[in-house]
Amino acid sequence: MKRSYVSELKPGQKVLLKGRVHEIRNLAKIYFILLRDITGIVQCVVKDNAIDLHNLNLESVVEIIGKTKKSLVKAEFSRKDIEIEVSEINILDIADKLPIHVNEKTTSTSFDKRLDYRSLDLRKPKISAIFKIQSTLINGFREFFYNQSFIEIQPPGIIATSTEGGTDLFEVKYFDKKAYLAQSPQLYKQLMAISLEKVFSTGSLWRAEKHDTTKHLNEIRQMDIECAFIDDMEVMDLLGQVVQYMVKKIIRECPKELSLLDLSLEVPKIKYLTYSKAIELVSKEGISIKEGDDFEPEAERKICSLFPNTLIFTYDWPLELKPFYIWPKDKEKGISGGFDALFGGVEISSGGQRVHIPEILEKQLISKKLNPKDFSWYIDAFRYGSPIHSGWSIGLERFTMALLKLPNIREATLFPRDRNRLIP
Repeated sequence: MKRSYVSELKPGQKVLLKGRVHEIRNLAKIYFILLRDITGIVQCVVKDNAIDLHNLNLESVVEIIGKTKKSLVKAEFSRKDIEIEVSEINILDIADKLPIHVNEKTTSTSFDKRLDYRSLDLRKPKISAIFKIQSTLINGFREFFYNQSFIEIQPPGIIATSTEGGTDLFEVKYFDKKAYLAQSPQLYKQLMAISLEKVFSTGSLWRAEKHDTTKHLNEIRQMDIECAFIDDMEVMDLLGQVVQYMVKKIIRECPKELSLLDLSLEVPKIKYLTYSKAIELVSKEGISIKEGDDFEPEAERKICSLFPNTLIFTYDWPLELKPFYIWPKDKEKGISGGFDALFGGVEISSGGQRVHIPEILEKQLISKKLNPKDFSWYIDAFRYGSPIHSGWSIGLERFTMALLKLPNIREATLFPRDRNRLIP
Protein backbone atom coordinates (compact mmCIF):
# COMPACT_ATOMS: atom_id res chain seq x y z
CA MET A 1 0.00 0.00 0.00
CA LYS A 2 1.32 3.44 -0.90
CA ARG A 3 2.03 5.81 1.98
CA SER A 4 -0.49 8.59 2.59
CA TYR A 5 0.28 11.96 4.18
CA VAL A 6 -1.84 13.65 6.83
CA SER A 7 -2.59 16.70 4.69
CA GLU A 8 -3.99 14.51 1.88
CA LEU A 9 -6.51 12.48 3.94
CA LYS A 10 -10.19 12.31 2.99
CA PRO A 11 -13.04 10.40 4.69
CA GLY A 12 -13.65 6.78 3.72
CA GLN A 13 -10.11 5.83 2.72
CA LYS A 14 -7.99 2.87 3.73
CA VAL A 15 -4.59 4.38 4.43
CA LEU A 16 -1.00 3.64 5.43
CA LEU A 17 0.50 6.46 7.50
CA LYS A 18 4.08 6.81 8.70
CA GLY A 19 5.21 9.29 11.29
CA ARG A 20 5.88 10.00 14.96
CA VAL A 21 3.81 9.72 18.12
CA HIS A 22 3.10 13.33 18.97
CA GLU A 23 0.79 12.55 21.89
CA ILE A 24 -0.78 9.43 23.40
CA ARG A 25 -3.73 9.04 25.80
CA ASN A 26 -5.08 5.85 27.30
CA LEU A 27 -8.79 6.02 28.23
CA ALA A 28 -9.97 2.66 29.61
CA LYS A 29 -9.70 0.29 26.63
CA ILE A 30 -9.15 2.95 23.97
CA TYR A 31 -5.89 4.62 22.96
CA PHE A 32 -5.87 8.02 21.26
CA ILE A 33 -2.64 8.63 19.36
CA LEU A 34 -1.78 11.88 17.64
CA LEU A 35 0.36 10.88 14.66
CA ARG A 36 2.58 13.59 13.18
CA ASP A 37 4.25 13.60 9.78
CA ILE A 38 5.86 16.44 7.85
CA THR A 39 2.47 17.67 6.59
CA GLY A 40 0.44 17.69 9.82
CA ILE A 41 -1.10 15.81 12.74
CA VAL A 42 -4.08 13.45 12.81
CA GLN A 43 -5.83 11.64 15.67
CA CYS A 44 -5.75 7.84 15.50
CA VAL A 45 -8.16 5.73 17.57
CA VAL A 46 -7.01 2.26 18.70
CA LYS A 47 -9.80 0.03 20.07
CA ASP A 48 -8.24 -3.42 19.59
CA ASN A 49 -7.12 -4.76 22.96
CA ALA A 50 -4.73 -7.10 21.17
CA ILE A 51 -2.49 -4.13 20.29
CA ASP A 52 -0.23 -3.49 23.29
CA LEU A 53 0.93 0.13 23.35
CA HIS A 54 2.06 0.40 26.97
CA ASN A 55 5.72 0.82 26.04
CA LEU A 56 5.10 3.36 23.31
CA ASN A 57 6.87 6.67 24.01
CA LEU A 58 6.41 10.13 22.54
CA GLU A 59 8.38 10.65 19.30
CA SER A 60 8.54 6.90 18.60
CA VAL A 61 8.39 6.15 14.89
CA VAL A 62 5.37 4.11 13.78
CA GLU A 63 3.37 3.11 10.76
CA ILE A 64 -0.39 2.86 11.04
CA ILE A 65 -2.92 1.13 8.80
CA GLY A 66 -6.52 2.13 9.19
CA LYS A 67 -9.59 3.81 7.76
CA THR A 68 -10.33 7.52 7.71
CA LYS A 69 -13.63 8.87 8.96
CA LYS A 70 -15.18 12.25 9.62
CA SER A 71 -14.61 13.63 13.10
CA LEU A 72 -14.58 16.80 15.18
CA VAL A 73 -11.17 16.42 16.82
CA LYS A 74 -10.31 19.03 19.44
CA ALA A 75 -6.59 18.30 19.82
CA GLU A 76 -4.32 21.30 19.27
CA PHE A 77 -2.54 21.51 15.88
CA SER A 78 -4.26 18.36 14.54
CA ARG A 79 -6.76 18.04 11.72
CA LYS A 80 -10.23 18.86 13.02
CA ASP A 81 -12.23 17.03 10.33
CA ILE A 82 -10.59 13.59 10.10
CA GLU A 83 -9.54 10.77 12.41
CA ILE A 84 -8.23 7.25 11.80
CA GLU A 85 -9.81 3.99 12.94
CA VAL A 86 -6.66 1.90 13.46
CA SER A 87 -6.53 -1.73 12.38
CA GLU A 88 -2.76 -2.25 12.63
CA ILE A 89 0.24 -0.52 14.20
CA ASN A 90 3.86 -1.36 13.51
CA ILE A 91 6.41 0.23 15.84
CA LEU A 92 9.46 1.04 13.73
CA ASP A 93 11.61 2.63 16.44
CA ILE A 94 11.02 3.29 20.14
CA ALA A 95 12.21 6.72 21.30
CA ASP A 96 14.18 7.19 24.52
CA LYS A 97 12.93 9.59 27.17
CA LEU A 98 12.96 13.05 25.62
CA PRO A 99 15.38 15.70 26.96
CA ILE A 100 13.05 18.52 25.84
CA HIS A 101 9.33 18.78 25.22
CA VAL A 102 8.21 18.45 21.62
CA ASN A 103 4.40 18.54 21.68
CA GLU A 104 4.38 22.25 22.65
CA LYS A 105 1.84 21.84 25.45
CA THR A 106 4.74 22.54 27.81
CA THR A 107 6.84 25.61 27.01
CA SER A 108 9.13 25.70 30.05
CA THR A 109 12.26 24.53 28.18
CA SER A 110 14.93 27.26 28.04
CA PHE A 111 15.99 28.58 24.63
CA ASP A 112 19.59 27.42 25.13
CA LYS A 113 18.47 23.88 25.92
CA ARG A 114 16.18 23.91 22.88
CA LEU A 115 19.19 24.79 20.74
CA ASP A 116 21.24 22.03 22.41
CA TYR A 117 18.62 19.57 21.09
CA ARG A 118 17.78 21.46 17.92
CA SER A 119 16.79 18.42 15.85
CA LEU A 120 14.12 17.65 18.43
CA ASP A 121 13.09 21.29 18.71
CA LEU A 122 12.55 21.42 14.94
CA ARG A 123 9.87 18.72 15.21
CA LYS A 124 7.52 21.15 16.94
CA PRO A 125 4.84 22.35 14.47
CA LYS A 126 5.42 26.03 15.29
CA ILE A 127 9.19 25.75 14.91
CA SER A 128 9.07 23.74 11.69
CA ALA A 129 6.58 26.33 10.36
CA ILE A 130 9.31 28.99 10.59
CA PHE A 131 11.65 27.02 8.36
CA LYS A 132 8.97 25.99 5.89
CA ILE A 133 8.25 29.70 5.46
CA GLN A 134 11.97 30.47 5.20
CA SER A 135 12.31 27.80 2.50
CA THR A 136 9.45 29.43 0.57
CA LEU A 137 11.07 32.83 1.04
CA ILE A 138 14.44 31.86 -0.46
CA ASN A 139 12.69 29.91 -3.21
CA GLY A 140 10.72 33.06 -4.03
CA PHE A 141 13.96 35.04 -4.21
CA ARG A 142 15.46 32.60 -6.71
CA GLU A 143 12.23 32.38 -8.67
CA PHE A 144 11.96 36.16 -9.04
CA PHE A 145 15.48 36.61 -10.36
CA TYR A 146 15.40 33.58 -12.62
CA ASN A 147 12.27 35.14 -14.14
CA GLN A 148 14.27 38.37 -14.58
CA SER A 149 16.96 36.43 -16.52
CA PHE A 150 19.58 36.74 -13.77
CA ILE A 151 22.35 34.12 -13.62
CA GLU A 152 22.99 32.30 -10.33
CA ILE A 153 26.66 32.35 -9.30
CA GLN A 154 28.64 30.61 -6.54
CA PRO A 155 31.33 32.96 -5.17
CA PRO A 156 34.22 31.51 -3.13
CA GLY A 157 33.92 31.06 0.63
CA ILE A 158 37.69 31.29 1.24
CA ILE A 159 39.37 34.58 0.36
CA ALA A 160 42.83 36.13 0.57
CA THR A 161 41.78 39.72 1.26
CA SER A 162 39.22 41.42 3.47
CA THR A 163 36.19 42.51 1.49
CA GLU A 164 35.37 45.57 3.52
CA GLY A 165 38.48 46.24 5.59
CA GLY A 166 38.71 45.96 9.35
CA THR A 167 39.50 42.89 11.41
CA ASP A 168 36.12 41.15 11.51
CA LEU A 169 37.25 38.05 9.62
CA PHE A 170 37.90 34.46 10.68
CA GLU A 171 41.47 33.54 9.78
CA VAL A 172 42.09 30.02 8.44
CA LYS A 173 45.23 28.11 7.54
CA TYR A 174 45.26 27.53 3.80
CA PHE A 175 48.18 25.18 3.21
CA ASP A 176 51.23 27.44 3.74
CA LYS A 177 49.26 30.68 3.36
CA LYS A 178 46.98 32.83 5.46
CA ALA A 179 43.36 33.03 4.28
CA TYR A 180 39.96 34.08 5.61
CA LEU A 181 36.37 32.92 5.59
CA ALA A 182 34.42 35.24 3.30
CA GLN A 183 32.50 38.02 5.04
CA SER A 184 30.75 38.96 1.77
CA PRO A 185 30.67 37.96 -1.91
CA GLN A 186 30.86 41.67 -2.76
CA LEU A 187 34.02 41.92 -4.83
CA TYR A 188 33.33 38.70 -6.73
CA LYS A 189 29.73 39.49 -7.61
CA GLN A 190 30.89 42.86 -8.99
CA LEU A 191 33.38 41.12 -11.27
CA MET A 192 30.59 38.83 -12.44
CA ALA A 193 28.19 41.72 -13.02
CA ILE A 194 30.60 43.58 -15.28
CA SER A 195 30.94 40.39 -17.34
CA LEU A 196 27.57 38.57 -17.06
CA GLU A 197 25.50 41.74 -16.37
CA LYS A 198 22.83 40.26 -14.05
CA VAL A 199 23.81 37.85 -11.27
CA PHE A 200 22.54 36.60 -7.93
CA SER A 201 23.77 34.26 -5.24
CA THR A 202 22.70 32.67 -1.97
CA GLY A 203 25.17 31.31 0.53
CA SER A 204 26.85 31.34 3.93
CA LEU A 205 29.08 34.15 5.16
CA TRP A 206 31.17 34.59 8.29
CA ARG A 207 31.92 37.67 10.39
CA ALA A 208 34.15 37.58 13.45
CA GLU A 209 32.39 40.47 15.19
CA LYS A 210 32.01 40.01 18.94
CA HIS A 211 28.31 40.84 19.02
CA ASP A 212 25.99 39.37 21.60
CA THR A 213 22.58 40.66 20.52
CA THR A 214 19.25 39.26 19.38
CA LYS A 215 19.88 40.30 15.75
CA HIS A 216 23.51 39.29 15.11
CA LEU A 217 25.18 35.98 14.26
CA ASN A 218 28.71 35.05 13.23
CA GLU A 219 27.53 32.81 10.40
CA ILE A 220 24.69 34.01 8.23
CA ARG A 221 22.96 33.23 4.95
CA GLN A 222 22.67 36.06 2.41
CA MET A 223 20.67 36.64 -0.74
CA ASP A 224 22.74 38.85 -3.06
CA ILE A 225 22.31 40.44 -6.46
CA GLU A 226 24.51 42.60 -8.68
CA CYS A 227 23.40 44.18 -11.94
CA ALA A 228 25.18 46.18 -14.65
CA PHE A 229 23.86 49.36 -16.27
CA ILE A 230 21.66 50.40 -13.34
CA ASP A 231 22.15 52.93 -10.54
CA ASP A 232 21.30 52.98 -6.84
CA MET A 233 17.66 54.07 -7.34
CA GLU A 234 16.97 51.36 -9.92
CA VAL A 235 18.50 48.61 -7.79
CA MET A 236 16.38 49.75 -4.83
CA ASP A 237 13.32 49.24 -7.03
CA LEU A 238 14.42 45.63 -7.61
CA LEU A 239 14.77 45.08 -3.88
CA GLY A 240 11.28 46.43 -3.25
CA GLN A 241 9.83 44.24 -5.99
CA VAL A 242 11.45 41.02 -4.78
CA VAL A 243 10.45 41.60 -1.15
CA GLN A 244 6.85 42.09 -2.22
CA TYR A 245 7.08 39.01 -4.46
CA MET A 246 8.44 36.85 -1.62
CA VAL A 247 5.77 37.98 0.83
CA LYS A 248 3.00 37.36 -1.72
CA LYS A 249 4.38 33.85 -2.24
CA ILE A 250 4.38 33.15 1.50
CA ILE A 251 0.80 34.42 1.86
CA ARG A 252 -0.28 32.22 -1.05
CA GLU A 253 1.68 29.05 -0.23
CA CYS A 254 2.04 29.02 3.58
CA PRO A 255 -1.42 29.74 5.08
CA LYS A 256 -1.18 26.78 7.45
CA GLU A 257 2.24 27.82 8.75
CA LEU A 258 1.14 31.44 9.20
CA SER A 259 -1.89 30.22 11.13
CA LEU A 260 0.32 28.11 13.42
CA LEU A 261 2.38 31.23 14.15
CA ASP A 262 -0.78 33.33 14.59
CA LEU A 263 0.33 35.74 11.87
CA SER A 264 -1.60 37.59 9.22
CA LEU A 265 0.83 38.99 6.66
CA GLU A 266 0.21 41.83 4.26
CA VAL A 267 2.39 42.80 1.32
CA PRO A 268 4.71 45.60 2.52
CA LYS A 269 4.46 49.12 1.17
CA ILE A 270 7.59 50.91 -0.08
CA LYS A 271 8.96 54.20 1.27
CA TYR A 272 11.99 56.22 0.17
CA LEU A 273 13.74 58.62 2.57
CA THR A 274 17.01 60.43 2.10
CA TYR A 275 19.47 59.93 4.92
CA SER A 276 19.00 63.59 5.94
CA LYS A 277 15.20 63.28 5.97
CA ALA A 278 15.40 60.14 8.11
CA ILE A 279 17.69 61.97 10.58
CA GLU A 280 15.19 64.83 10.71
CA LEU A 281 12.23 62.51 11.35
CA VAL A 282 13.78 60.53 14.19
CA SER A 283 15.20 63.70 15.77
CA LYS A 284 11.66 65.10 15.96
CA GLU A 285 10.66 61.86 17.74
CA GLY A 286 13.16 62.50 20.52
CA ILE A 287 16.02 60.27 19.29
CA SER A 288 19.47 61.76 19.83
CA ILE A 289 21.05 61.65 16.37
CA LYS A 290 22.75 64.11 14.04
CA GLU A 291 24.12 64.32 10.50
CA GLY A 292 27.13 62.03 10.16
CA ASP A 293 25.84 59.47 12.66
CA ASP A 294 25.08 55.87 11.78
CA PHE A 295 21.66 54.58 12.80
CA GLU A 296 21.58 52.86 16.17
CA PRO A 297 18.91 50.18 16.83
CA GLU A 298 16.67 52.72 18.58
CA ALA A 299 16.65 54.93 15.49
CA GLU A 300 15.92 51.98 13.19
CA ARG A 301 12.98 50.91 15.35
CA LYS A 302 11.62 54.47 15.46
CA ILE A 303 11.75 54.90 11.66
CA CYS A 304 9.93 51.61 11.19
CA SER A 305 7.30 52.55 13.78
CA LEU A 306 6.53 55.71 11.78
CA PHE A 307 5.80 53.61 8.67
CA PRO A 308 4.24 50.26 9.73
CA ASN A 309 4.48 47.26 7.38
CA THR A 310 6.73 49.23 5.07
CA LEU A 311 10.09 48.52 3.47
CA ILE A 312 11.90 51.80 4.09
CA PHE A 313 14.87 52.83 1.97
CA THR A 314 17.26 55.39 3.43
CA TYR A 315 19.56 56.57 0.66
CA ASP A 316 22.13 59.27 -0.17
CA TRP A 317 24.20 58.22 2.85
CA PRO A 318 27.44 60.08 3.74
CA LEU A 319 30.45 58.64 1.92
CA GLU A 320 32.35 58.26 5.18
CA LEU A 321 29.76 55.80 6.52
CA LYS A 322 29.88 53.48 3.51
CA PRO A 323 32.51 50.97 2.28
CA PHE A 324 35.21 51.89 -0.25
CA TYR A 325 33.38 50.24 -3.16
CA ILE A 326 30.30 52.53 -2.92
CA TRP A 327 30.09 55.17 -5.64
CA PRO A 328 30.74 58.83 -4.67
CA LYS A 329 27.44 60.26 -5.89
CA ASP A 330 28.26 63.87 -4.99
CA LYS A 331 31.85 64.43 -3.91
CA GLU A 332 31.32 68.07 -2.98
CA LYS A 333 28.46 67.22 -0.61
CA GLY A 334 30.10 63.98 0.53
CA ILE A 335 27.08 61.91 -0.54
CA SER A 336 27.38 58.28 -1.61
CA GLY A 337 25.29 56.06 -3.83
CA GLY A 338 24.70 53.75 -0.87
CA PHE A 339 21.47 52.85 0.91
CA ASP A 340 20.04 50.76 3.73
CA ALA A 341 16.65 49.04 3.80
CA LEU A 342 14.70 48.82 7.08
CA PHE A 343 11.80 46.53 7.84
CA GLY A 344 10.16 45.34 11.03
CA GLY A 345 12.42 47.46 13.22
CA VAL A 346 15.78 46.28 11.82
CA GLU A 347 18.06 46.74 8.83
CA ILE A 348 17.50 43.80 6.49
CA SER A 349 19.61 44.98 3.55
CA SER A 350 22.27 47.40 2.40
CA GLY A 351 23.58 48.16 -1.06
CA GLY A 352 24.11 50.82 -3.66
CA GLN A 353 25.89 51.81 -6.83
CA ARG A 354 29.49 50.58 -6.97
CA VAL A 355 32.72 52.23 -8.03
CA HIS A 356 33.64 51.11 -11.55
CA ILE A 357 36.60 53.46 -12.19
CA PRO A 358 40.00 52.12 -11.01
CA GLU A 359 41.45 55.51 -10.07
CA ILE A 360 38.49 56.31 -7.82
CA LEU A 361 38.67 52.86 -6.25
CA GLU A 362 42.33 53.39 -5.38
CA LYS A 363 41.62 56.77 -3.78
CA GLN A 364 38.73 55.39 -1.73
CA LEU A 365 40.75 52.41 -0.56
CA ILE A 366 43.47 54.76 0.67
CA SER A 367 40.86 56.96 2.39
CA LYS A 368 39.72 53.85 4.32
CA LYS A 369 43.37 53.11 5.26
CA LEU A 370 43.51 50.06 2.98
CA ASN A 371 46.36 49.23 0.60
CA PRO A 372 45.34 49.21 -3.10
CA LYS A 373 48.08 46.64 -3.78
CA ASP A 374 46.10 44.11 -1.72
CA PHE A 375 43.18 44.60 -4.11
CA SER A 376 45.06 44.77 -7.41
CA TRP A 377 43.25 41.71 -8.87
CA TYR A 378 39.94 43.45 -8.13
CA ILE A 379 40.89 46.95 -9.30
CA ASP A 380 42.49 45.70 -12.52
CA ALA A 381 39.27 43.98 -13.57
CA PHE A 382 37.70 47.41 -14.11
CA ARG A 383 40.42 48.49 -16.56
CA TYR A 384 38.99 46.45 -19.44
CA GLY A 385 35.67 48.14 -20.04
CA SER A 386 33.34 48.35 -17.06
CA PRO A 387 29.73 49.58 -16.98
CA ILE A 388 28.14 51.19 -13.96
CA HIS A 389 26.65 48.54 -11.71
CA SER A 390 24.72 48.28 -8.47
CA GLY A 391 23.63 45.62 -6.01
CA TRP A 392 22.56 44.67 -2.53
CA SER A 393 22.21 41.78 -0.11
CA ILE A 394 19.41 40.63 2.19
CA GLY A 395 20.19 38.69 5.36
CA LEU A 396 18.00 35.59 5.18
CA GLU A 397 17.73 35.03 8.94
CA ARG A 398 17.35 38.75 9.67
CA PHE A 399 14.53 39.11 7.14
CA THR A 400 12.81 35.95 8.43
CA MET A 401 13.01 37.31 11.98
CA ALA A 402 11.55 40.69 10.98
CA LEU A 403 8.81 39.23 8.78
CA LEU A 404 7.63 36.66 11.33
CA LYS A 405 8.08 39.02 14.32
CA LEU A 406 10.46 36.64 16.08
CA PRO A 407 12.19 37.86 19.26
CA ASN A 408 15.63 36.50 18.37
CA ILE A 409 17.44 35.85 15.08
CA ARG A 410 18.45 32.43 16.41
CA GLU A 411 14.79 31.40 16.16
CA ALA A 412 15.17 31.84 12.40
CA THR A 413 18.47 29.92 12.22
CA LEU A 414 18.67 26.14 12.04
CA PHE A 415 21.96 25.79 13.92
CA PRO A 416 23.10 29.23 15.14
CA ARG A 417 26.77 30.15 15.26
CA ASP A 418 27.60 32.99 17.65
CA ARG A 419 30.33 33.85 20.17
CA ASN A 420 29.19 31.13 22.54
CA ARG A 421 27.74 28.41 20.32
CA LEU A 422 29.61 26.13 17.93
CA ILE A 423 27.58 22.91 18.43
CA PRO A 424 25.40 21.15 17.46
